[in-house]
Amino acid sequence: MKKTTVLSIIIGIIILMLIGLILPKYEEMLDFFNVKWILIYSILLSLLYFLFGILIETKRLIKVFSKKVRVNWLQFSFVVILILLVFVPTAYWLMLFPHNFLISFISKLEIQVILNVLAGILFVRSFYKEI
Repeated sequence: MKKTTVLSIIIGIIILMLIGLILPKYEEMLDFFNVKWILIYSILLSLLYFLFGILIETKRLIKVFSKKVRVNWLQFSFVVILILLVFVPTAYWLMLFPHNFLISFISKLEIQVILNVLAGILFVRSFYKEI
């Protein structure tokens, strides 16, 4: 195996272990409704899922940054909107839009995980080599 593959696997295992350690604490804080720690754990989990999405595209990331880099601004702007959508904790979205179907759909933890990983993958794919 290549060094980058082994390093990606090790980093991926570390990220998944961190998620496994933080997720029970996050769910415990949801039960006690400790807003400060819910916010901290929510942002930390979102960041870890986002990094996991970037880690999925490690080979492309290495290829892109070995040459001059260009940005697909349309895709990058979509990624920024997606990041803002999933990094803000659901409690704040539900306070702003209490009866919105889209927000209640996004507030599910599984959907947030999928969107965070997707944001990481699309973030890497928004960069490409200059020809």
